[in-house]
Amino acid sequence: MALAIKAIPTLYGDEARRFRDMADEAERKFDMSPKRDITTDPRYQAMRTILERSNIKY
Repeated sequence: MALAIKAIPTLYGDEARRFRDMADEAERKFDMSPKRDITTDPRYQAMRTILERSNIKY
């Protein structure tokens, strides 16, 4: 028994422009957010300690 193929929703006109503007704005906000230094995270430091003690090359 064959399954019906569902149509992929597609945006047109004003909806497509609004969606594109929202996506561009979200990308700009992400690029402007401050980047944090992962090496100061206690979980990262714990992982490094475990790897150093286990003689695993990373």
